[in-house]
Amino acid sequence: MTNMNQEETFSAEQSMATITGMIQAAKNKLADDGFLLIFWGWLVTVAALINYISIHMQFEKGYLVWPVLMPLGGIVSAVYGYKQGKKKTVKTHIDSYLSFIWGSFLISMFIALGFMPFHGIKSTYFILMILYGIATFTTGGILGFKPLIFGSLVSFACAIISVFLSEPDQLLIIAIALIFSYIIPGHLLRNKFKSQHV
Repeated sequence: MTNMNQEETFSAEQSMATITGMIQAAKNKLADDGFLLIFWGWLVTVAALINYISIHMQFEKGYLVWPVLMPLGGIVSAVYGYKQGKKKTVKTHIDSYLSFIWGSFLISMFIALGFMPFHGIKSTYFILMILYGIATFTTGGILGFKPLIFGSLVSFACAIISVFLSEPDQLLIIAIALIFSYIIPGHLLRNKFKSQHV
């Protein structure tokens, strides 16, 4: 083997090792920070179920669970993010990709919610479930974590099903979408992270 071929082989192996290391670091970071994935998954699921039950119990103010829990969730996330930001960590390219993916998800979600009075609740729920799917599908693809990919497909399917449901029943389908796209993958990823660092 020539020196050129040896250098190319070494360079290729070095590049793969670097990429693999970045993916593992990003996966560990997401698992360690998986608190937000799990936290928001449970928070929105609980809010949706409370709202659904209140509708069937004819409690008119049940929708207030959203303007109460969501801002509280935002405060908890901000405090958590601030504390995590104080920790000195090296940011890889994959970390940047994931930041842009979830950043675009948040911007899209706020736009969808902000214009909900114009396009209706049903359309908003439909859009949100598609956004859940896009964010978890791309994240799962980048990290090679199949539960996230599977969960995203469930979220896409829930979005399609929601078109044929009433607004109250859409709350149930949102809960299902979040259980599979956020909660289950989040717990699996975190458990995998913990088992590797015992």
